[in-house]
Amino acid sequence: MTVLHTLSALLLLTPVAPPDAPAEPLTASPLAASSRAASLPAASLPAASMASAALPSPAAQPLTYDVRLASDATGARWDGRERIVLRNPGPAAMDHVWLRLWGNGVDGCTPTLDVTVSQFQGGTPGTPEVGCTAVRVALTRPLPPRRTTDLSFALTIRVPERPDRFGRVGPYAFLGNALPVPAIGDDLPPYVSGGESFQTPTASFLVSLNHPATMAVPATGTVVAETRHQDRVTTRIAAPLVRDFAWAAGPFGSVTGRTATGVRLRTWYTSEVTPETATTVQSDVARTLEYASREYGPYPYPEMDTVIGGFEGFQGMEYPNFVLTEPAALPAVHETAHQWWYALVGNDEYRNPWLDESLAQYTTDKLLGTPDYCATAPFWFDDGMRIDASMDYYATHYDFYAPGIYGDGACMLLELETLIGATPMRTALRNYLAQNRFGIATPSTLRNAFQAATTIDLTAFWERWRNTAN
Repeated sequence: MTVLHTLSALLLLTPVAPPDAPAEPLTASPLAASSRAASLPAASLPAASMASAALPSPAAQPLTYDVRLASDATGARWDGRERIVLRNPGPAAMDHVWLRLWGNGVDGCTPTLDVTVSQFQGGTPGTPEVGCTAVRVALTRPLPPRRTTDLSFALTIRVPERPDRFGRVGPYAFLGNALPVPAIGDDLPPYVSGGESFQTPTASFLVSLNHPATMAVPATGTVVAETRHQDRVTTRIAAPLVRDFAWAAGPFGSVTGRTATGVRLRTWYTSEVTPETATTVQSDVARTLEYASREYGPYPYPEMDTVIGGFEGFQGMEYPNFVLTEPAALPAVHETAHQWWYALVGNDEYRNPWLDESLAQYTTDKLLGTPDYCATAPFWFDDGMRIDASMDYYATHYDFYAPGIYGDGACMLLELETLIGATPMRTALRNYLAQNRFGIATPSTLRNAFQAATTIDLTAFWERWRNTAN
């Protein structure tokens, strides 16, 4: 993710301001794990095989989301219901889950929350906590190990007027991190604006958006049906095996295309962006998808949506099959690279921000060229600055975030490639993807993948780059 012109700062390398169901075995697809999952067309399913990774315990596994929302005339407000099928992977019964309401992260506990939940079925909510981004829900009945349950609630989303991943600019609304999602156990990091706090298991979404016919709704996933009634349209979207679901709404222009590997490209742009510029950005997205598929492993989805806008103070944000970007190659390539590093291989973005961001920026540098500043990296601006530092550190040292996580992090990986060789580097990243696809990885998982690909002892390398924590 790139906000507050984080990536631009790297070019100068100067700091910037800142009811229960029977137990069923887990299978390759979360859709198969619940007999009550919404039926999705076979064509919408990722074709590639997956390796699942265990969640931290105790943590409820979301299997499917069924979301039905209707917008007002502008896309600034959405009302409806969300239903989540949850599975308890064990070993003990669960009596509660936490819902994360990340849309409240910036404004916090205002008199009128940006995201509100009510009218629960399957549980009883408590008072919002952690800046109104977390709600503890006591389940109606304890959920035994290896069993599933439904949790549903009414949902209202009010999109705030600001240029942000969850925000509104003129007639355009951007709804990133707007849908409530379960927390992983009782892990409740705070929201951070200049970075991410997210860690979400893979699940499958079926989302129905009712909106004015004049409004486009680019989104995660693939449109499987559109139904028009007078001046409104219901767009039904299937998104299997994704960590999150995001969408935008507004009178976007669009261009389309297809990668050499067959991925359908849908590129949407605001009124200040020309069709020619949109086509150029779409080409940047296409070459990133083709490069990463060739180097790391296939992009397993049929479609990629890119939303381009001239955001003031905001460069872009990644979601599965969907990115927000300014009309420039640097953010477009970086956010698309996140389709591998975070969308396919997840991580704890609060505790290990480097794990997806440094890999995404490394991929960006491989495509756009090695920055000159890597010749003198790493840059340590104080004794506590580390590549493996969490957002606990960087939220209070935000001037160091871009140089540390994007700059030093990518330069570290470029130097590692020089040290061990291009073939071992490629082998390590392909194995890391194959073994953690659709799961949640840790820093030691990645470091072990690199060590397994070379006979060189990398201990001193990681120590020099201040990257040893898990």
